[in-house]
Amino acid sequence: MSNTVIYDRGYRSYGGVRKGQSSIRWAIARDGIRRVLGLRRKARRKIFPWTLLSIGLMMAVVVIGFHFAAGSIGGGFEESLPSYANLFDVYSWVSLLFIAITGPELLGPDRSQGVLNVYFSRPMRVTDYLGGKLLAFLVVAGAIYVVPQLLLHIGLAALSDQGFLGYLGSHLDILWKVPAVTLGFLALNGGVLAIISSYVDRTGIAAASYIGVLTAGGGLAGALAQAGFPGSRFLSLLALADHPRYVRDWIFDVDLLRYTPEVHGFAPWVSAVVIAVVAVGGGWWTVRRYRRLA
Repeated sequence: MSNTVIYDRGYRSYGGVRKGQSSIRWAIARDGIRRVLGLRRKARRKIFPWTLLSIGLMMAVVVIGFHFAAGSIGGGFEESLPSYANLFDVYSWVSLLFIAITGPELLGPDRSQGVLNVYFSRPMRVTDYLGGKLLAFLVVAGAIYVVPQLLLHIGLAALSDQGFLGYLGSHLDILWKVPAVTLGFLALNGGVLAIISSYVDRTGIAAASYIGVLTAGGGLAGALAQAGFPGSRFLSLLALADHPRYVRDWIFDVDLLRYTPEVHGFAPWVSAVVIAVVAVGGGWWTVRRYRRLA
């Protein structure tokens, strides 16, 4: 004879506030931000992302220190020191590593742990889920670009002979140039990373694949573009990592390096188009992939 006891506690319907689809996206985004930054997780999950963020900030502090030293010495050395455009390259490897863990950490664990079945058993659309993940990516990955630039901007304003407010007033263009360049980096890297992360479940393998595509792909594209057959120069557009930097130089009106698309005769607006195509293509491919999984 069984000793099981059944208790009738009655049925109570949900009496809380019924929120819309936007709340679903925000909830997914908050969870993604906490996951990438290791918030509410073990200490070892916090070490890597926060170390990279700290290194990015320290590099901005170093650049500010150079400007302070040059101002103390005099002689017009400030013009030759790294500034906003250069800072994107100063911590480029930091941002590359940081982005490499962001996308796989946002998409991979939900598939490998079977959480997608739970998510899509509720009134959640694929676009809501991916929209929340995209928002988390933009916030977290954007921080590695924008926060050091903001620190540099404040530091240079504090050191300026024009005065703090005078410098800010004369450099209002930074308020759109830095976000525009940041968006270019995030669009290109995010598009590539979305395709890889939507298929590779393991974070380490996805991150390594992403870094390999951007680093080795540039050299391969440059070699193929010089092959000499008709239309070979268009293969230089496969040097994906060069496009955001080429657009960066265009926006800041500087010429820091010679990039593979530039060497083969392409204008910077072509690189802007390539960035848009990669971003839209990566988004479309990821949505298509997750609609099959839903």
